[in-house]
Amino acid sequence: LDMTADQELSDRYCDILSNGYHLVSANKLAGSAAKHQYEKIKQVARANNSKWLYNASVGAGLPVQHAINDLRNSGDEIRAISGVFSGTLSWLFANFDDTEPFSTLLLRALSLGITEPDPRDDLSGKDKQRKLLILAREAGFGLELADIELTSMVPKQLSELELSEFIARSSELDPLLSQLYQQAKLDNCVIRYVAKFESVAGQIKASVGLEQLSNQHPFAAMSPLDNIFLIETPWYQDNPLIIRGPGAGREVTAAAVQSDLYNIVKQLT
Repeated sequence: LDMTADQELSDRYCDILSNGYHLVSANKLAGSAAKHQYEKIKQVARANNSKWLYNASVGAGLPVQHAINDLRNSGDEIRAISGVFSGTLSWLFANFDDTEPFSTLLLRALSLGITEPDPRDDLSGKDKQRKLLILAREAGFGLELADIELTSMVPKQLSELELSEFIARSSELDPLLSQLYQQAKLDNCVIRYVAKFESVAGQIKASVGLEQLSNQHPFAAMSPLDNIFLIETPWYQDNPLIIRGPGAGREVTAAAVQSDLYNIVKQLT
């Protein structure tokens, strides 16, 4: 089991699998590694009859990867996946109404343990970019991380500061977020931090960043801390498949790991 976010351990996956061990991972680094490294891990696993399952790496206990694989194995084709892949960001934007500065809400979330110890890890979007890459690869698209356009919520002047200085200057986030909120309100819309990819005429478009969405959009009526995934296929075109629920936490992540362990045991018996 790899329940870490450790690069050194993920670099050893080929060694682990080549020795006939099975591997269950919540670590996103291998699944979002350079394409040649990702494909090498897959090839080594096949060559040694080893299993590498990593459903806990995206959406915790939500059966997102199970759904993608079941659809493809049944003959369907994934055309697009989009969603809000961060419970932290869903909480922030569910609660942000511009009656207080965004930075005040952010620091409250930090004090409540909702954000990462460094909130920029949530706001940068890099984690969501890796999750989207994992899902795109599960859907059959050989993307690289750089193929996914990333728009961070952290301006350059704040990205390289010491944590204490970032917190002291976090009010520099407020003008843009206030402007975006007021424009969305004027348009009867909401702001969400969305990850998405779609295949159009053989071309892949993938991005992660802030979007203004209609109040009727499925992402508008999210519960704080939830994740949501919207999957579009020929079978689910007019009414896309939606998976939503807690996307983080010990219990649901443990449930995803338990599910992967069960599937490995089931295949071996």
